[in-house]
Amino acid sequence: MTQLRFVTLDVFTLKAYGGNPLAVVFLPEDSAAALTQRQKHIITKEFNLSETIFVHPAQDASKRTIDIFTIECEIPFAGHPTIGAASWFLCHDPAVAAGSAVTSLVTKSGEIPISIADTATQAVAARIAHNTRIHASRLPVKDLLYYHPNMESYFKPDVSFPLFSIVNGMSQTFIELPSLEALAAVTTSTGGELVPVQNGDYLDEGWKNGLICVYFFVRDVDDSVTQQKVIRTRMMLGSLEDPATGSSASGLAAYLTLTEGQAGQAHSYHVVQGVEMGRRSDIGVKVSLDSQRKIEEVVLTGAAVQVSEGKITAPESV
Repeated sequence: MTQLRFVTLDVFTLKAYGGNPLAVVFLPEDSAAALTQRQKHIITKEFNLSETIFVHPAQDASKRTIDIFTIECEIPFAGHPTIGAASWFLCHDPAVAAGSAVTSLVTKSGEIPISIADTATQAVAARIAHNTRIHASRLPVKDLLYYHPNMESYFKPDVSFPLFSIVNGMSQTFIELPSLEALAAVTTSTGGELVPVQNGDYLDEGWKNGLICVYFFVRDVDDSVTQQKVIRTRMMLGSLEDPATGSSASGLAAYLTLTEGQAGQAHSYHVVQGVEMGRRSDIGVKVSLDSQRKIEEVVLTGAAVQVSEGKITAPESV
């Protein structure tokens, strides 16, 4: 049986057992032992974390290819796996001491340049691939309340919420709340249902791929840790609450910049997620607009710490 090396990292934190856990599985060098996507999905479900990544054998010393899986499916991009992978290759991989210089990650959403953002904290930066879309439809409040009925008192009956994709296959609906009290009242979906993608009318044609995350947020919160104003968030995906969602934070930052930002400027956001779960996560996003109010660049930043390492047996090919 093929044994695969793995490590686990806590991402968007400087403390073990904070942030969002990520499993990093290293695929075998021998092509005869290559895993199918189904086998990768089985391993992902075994770890039972929000995401697991699979690192392909190196073909180019400066680039590393990764596959990203959730328990539900493979996805083209996700923020916390990207920052976790960047942190591994730039800060934690033993090859760093030998002079390894990985400068980009290759994902199914595109190539993502990575770099050290802060040497003191070992925070890393990823200039993420983006193909943004503000969808024509909005999520009616009655549909939101189907999944989260306990939030009814916080909304007017005629309100609706934007639907947005940071890339095709990773979408969010943004639910702005008036207070941290409202944010604390959020629960996972009552019946564990996901907002439908393929069989729903929410996303534009050609964009009905991947997942729709329900992303609740409160602006301008006084943060006792940083002594600054931050955006506090929670992300729900059916029966799952995620302590740190870099793709949703990037999507929210991109959406706010597109709808409220100034042309020709860069706009920075500090997002704090996972507090209610006891796993505080600090997520940085900078979005730059060109003179035509189109997004030039989305840069996601954060740190990660290693928590464990070991070997896992590859499942039988099916």
